[in-house]
Amino acid sequence: MSLGDLSDEELLAVCKKASRRERDIAINELFSRHYERVARWCLRLTGDRDAAADLAQDVFLKAHRHLASFQGASRFSTWLYAIVRNESADRARRAGPPMEDEELIADIATVEAGPQELAERGDRRNRLREFLLTTLDETERMVFTLHFGDDMPLEAVTRLLALDNSSGAKAYIVSAKRKLATAARRLRARGEQL
Repeated sequence: MSLGDLSDEELLAVCKKASRRERDIAINELFSRHYERVARWCLRLTGDRDAAADLAQDVFLKAHRHLASFQGASRFSTWLYAIVRNESADRARRAGPPMEDEELIADIATVEAGPQELAERGDRRNRLREFLLTTLDETERMVFTLHFGDDMPLEAVTRLLALDNSSGAKAYIVSAKRKLATAARRLRARGEQL
């Protein structure tokens, strides 16, 4: 049986019992199978490919350093997401507010689309972000993003965010959908669009 056929839990067991070389191979397999998802999470949180790549690298470095502390109380991907969230929050605190003009110039320099198209994309992204910020509370936004954006099961979202209400994340999804639908109807009634 190859390492690629093993589950995350089995790979973690190999990491604990194997020689250094086998451990490194098992860790590489484990991290490579989760890299794409972590990179998507990082991109969603940063909104910038270079920053997302740097964040993902830091996440895996931190995960590697603390792999022995992973207890298996949650899925490995849930543990990784917690590291992504914490690293992202730490970076945001250290960096301060983003320089939007500089970001737009960097986008124009690196993307083949024209400035008009980039501005329109940025405006739409900002309108959507503002729509979510003004419509949903913080917990609803996190639950909504984790479940629909990251395809995380509701049970995992409930555990990750330590939601203690009886319905868990499902209650927040129901509330978020209702609020978003109502707010969208109001926008359409005013002739506005996202």
